[in-house]
Amino acid sequence: MEEVNKWKGNRREIGEDFFETPVHAINPILKYIPNGVKTIWEPTYGKGAIGNVLEDHGYNVIKTDKFPKTDDTTKFDFLTDMMEDDYDMLIFNPPFSLKTQFLQKVVALNKPFMFICPTSIMETATRSALINKHQISIINLSNRINYVGKKGNKVFFPSVWVLGDNKGKLYYAEVNAPRIKKS
Repeated sequence: MEEVNKWKGNRREIGEDFFETPVHAINPILKYIPNGVKTIWEPTYGKGAIGNVLEDHGYNVIKTDKFPKTDDTTKFDFLTDMMEDDYDMLIFNPPFSLKTQFLQKVVALNKPFMFICPTSIMETATRSALINKHQISIINLSNRINYVGKKGNKVFFPSVWVLGDNKGKLYYAEVNAPRIKKS
């Protein structure tokens, strides 16, 4: 019997669940970037929401994405392609439907990293075991994050930054999100 693709026609079928990270969710992590980091690889560059903030703070950003959305982004599948080791750290926003695979891959690279994702990153035995084994820290954000979707739709998620710092700590970051006016 042929297996049915339950994601047929869905954004998950091609692995592109694209939700941009707003600046107010990026600024709190800057203090967690280790001293000496100069080049940061953003493997899910999108339209540059994270990379632009990093460049504004003096970092060199390597821009790759499976589905490039800017002319200066290199087509690259983080989960299957191999990258040269010419970067100091990874910072990114993975497709949330692939957070387990991205966590597995990033710990295998053995480089400092940070990525934002829903709090559900801690909800499975597989991910919890990886977090424990690699002493991954969590940066808990004070507010739900209002991501901007592919068609401009806003999507709220309770989110955390996952931090590969080998400390296994829980940090708290204040997010100063702009207030949304009610009509």
